[in-house]
Amino acid sequence: MTTGSNDTYVYAGAETSGIYRLSPGSNQWEELTNGLPVDPLVAGIIIHPNDPEVIYTGTQDGPYRSTNRGNSWERLDYPKTGAPPWTFMFRPGDPAVMYLGTAPGEIYRSTNGGDSWQMITKDMGSAEMTMAFLTRVIALCADPNFPDEMYAALEVAGVIRSSDGGDTWEEISGTLAPSEDTLDLHGAQCSAALPHTVFITTRQGPFIGPDRGSEWIPVDFGNFSEITYTRDLKAAPHDPNMLYVSIGASSRSKQGALYRSLDLPRTFEQVD
Repeated sequence: MTTGSNDTYVYAGAETSGIYRLSPGSNQWEELTNGLPVDPLVAGIIIHPNDPEVIYTGTQDGPYRSTNRGNSWERLDYPKTGAPPWTFMFRPGDPAVMYLGTAPGEIYRSTNGGDSWQMITKDMGSAEMTMAFLTRVIALCADPNFPDEMYAALEVAGVIRSSDGGDTWEEISGTLAPSEDTLDLHGAQCSAALPHTVFITTRQGPFIGPDRGSEWIPVDFGNFSEITYTRDLKAAPHDPNMLYVSIGASSRSKQGALYRSLDLPRTFEQVD
C-alpha cells in the first residue's frame, strides 16, 4: 500500500498474472503487466519510502522497477543466474541502498537505488535441519536506530544476523533449533521504539529477540489452535508496547485472526 497526495493506492501480487492496483475511488483492480515477463511470478512488492510513484517487484526473471505507480516496468541490472527475488528492504535512512532475498536463499545488495545488484551471501541458515526443498529468504529487516544491524528470516533454516550492513552474516537461531516448527520462519521486523530487538514469526508462534537476537522469548497467545501458525507481524514504530500479529490454525487453514498487544509481551487480544 502507498499513500501520496492524500490518495491511497493498494497493490497485490499474483503467482502467474502479475501485479494488480486498486486506485483511489475505484472498486476495480487493474492488471499492471506492461514490461514484466510473460506469466510473471510475483513474490515481493516494495514502495520507495520517499516517492510513492516508484515501486519494485520480484519475478522469476529478477527484480523490476516502475516509476509511474506500476503503469510500466523495467528490468534492473541483476545477474541472469541470480535466484528469483522473494523479499526487499530499504536501508533505514538511505533508500539508495537496497537489499533483496531470494528463493533459493541468497542475499543481494544495491547501492544505487536498484539500478544494479551484487550478491553478498549465499551461505546461510541452521545446519540442524535438512529439508526436501531449498532454503529461501522470506524476510529482511534492519534496526532503524542502527542500520548496519540486519536480520534475515529463513524458511526453513532459522535466523541470520549482520552487524556490518550485510558484508558478513552469522547464524543466531540459538534455542529455535533443532525444531522444524521454530526454524520455519515467516517474517521478521525491527522497531525504532525497541533498539537492538528483532521480532520473528514461525510455524509455532512469534518470538521476541532482545539484545540483537541473543535469545528467543516466545509470545503466548493462549489456545488459538494446536499450533499457533504465524505469518506476519508489525511492531509500532514509536510505541515499544504495541505489536500486531496475524495467526492461523495451520499452513493451509482458512481459520485465522489478527491479534494486538498494548503491553508487550504480557497480553494479547483478538482485534479482527
